[in-house]
Amino acid sequence: MSVATSQELREALARARALLTRIHHDVNNPLSVLSGNAQLLQELARALQVESEFTDPLTDMEQAVDGLSESIDRLMVVRKLLSELEDRLGD
Repeated sequence: MSVATSQELREALARARALLTRIHHDVNNPLSVLSGNAQLLQELARALQVESEFTDPLTDMEQAVDGLSESIDRLMVVRKLLSELEDRLGD
């Protein structure tokens, strides 16, 4: 691989890592808000002994947030792999 091609690949990997970091930040913060609010509503519903028609959708929301959080965490694994590849190209 030529020096120019290697440099271009490292730059592309750096851009991909930066994009994944931004996506993680942009999605993780709203997910934290959703999760916290769903938990708060669950606690209020239990304290007020609200019917399951209200609590079941909250449980669904919490499960959806958990699933999205796991997906976002997997993006960070990909980011780490890209970083390792970029380091290997630099050697």
